[in-house]
Amino acid sequence: MNLAFIKAERRIAWAAVALIATMTALGTIAAWQGSDALLRLNAVLACAFFFGILHVMTRERLAVWRGTVLFAGLWLAFPLFKAIRQFWIARVFDAELLAIDRALWGGLSLPEHALRLESFALSEVVSFGYAQFYFLVLLPVCWFAWKRQTPESRRFFLGLTVMYIFGFVGYLLLPAGGPFLAFPSLFPYPPQGGAITRMLVDVVEQGVTGMDVFPSLHCGVSLYVFGFFASGAALCKRRAYFGIALVLAAICAPLILATVYLRYHYGIDLLAGTALAAATLLFLHQSRFGNRSHEH
Repeated sequence: MNLAFIKAERRIAWAAVALIATMTALGTIAAWQGSDALLRLNAVLACAFFFGILHVMTRERLAVWRGTVLFAGLWLAFPLFKAIRQFWIARVFDAELLAIDRALWGGLSLPEHALRLESFALSEVVSFGYAQFYFLVLLPVCWFAWKRQTPESRRFFLGLTVMYIFGFVGYLLLPAGGPFLAFPSLFPYPPQGGAITRMLVDVVEQGVTGMDVFPSLHCGVSLYVFGFFASGAALCKRRAYFGIALVLAAICAPLILATVYLRYHYGIDLLAGTALAAATLLFLHQSRFGNRSHEH
């Protein structure tokens, strides 16, 4: 194995541990200042799971589980952004993001341009696509958790951890609620649609944190997973990966459109998410360890 990769893997893993610890501490304090019982339960679970993360991180025989456990810890800590936003955050950056987005897209932000596309049918299609994000992430996570002893699995989880570290740091440094929360008069919500759109709206209302906009991880992580399989198909000539990449491309298109069509993100968020995915994939490509025979 490439020594540089191993060192980078350890540093990134401990950076993720530090981030989870920070979010858990801030979120737990904030949750106990409010009256949301679910957030308090989430805080308790996050605290308990954090000790499990430390156990895995300090046991070499459990090293193959680190990527999986860190991913679970990051996802478990994510809902605490809602408590962090309510208690710790006094200033959001929606106005700045909207202004930048308008400058980038010819005077109208990308979600403003998307308003012109609104229709019942398109709302249903993109809402269904947006909901596929969880399957797009969790199915590969389960697969690579099963294949956890392979170098390929380690690369996948390393890249995914990098995506979430930079994404969550972005949320903390530039908290924003998104177009539909910050500017309800400018972005009427929800868009016209049917049962799928209404179901998605109900789910989003339960999970919205008010500070998880820049960069768009729905866009970035989706492109990262797609890029991981697409590059695997190109570099390792894996036919299965080629088929998976085609399916992922079909899912990513409506999913990414949904982020602005449904008024959840500004165009600048998508650009940042795309740049993050590209940089992460480039990092993995440049820091591949072992020779190609070890990666098959």
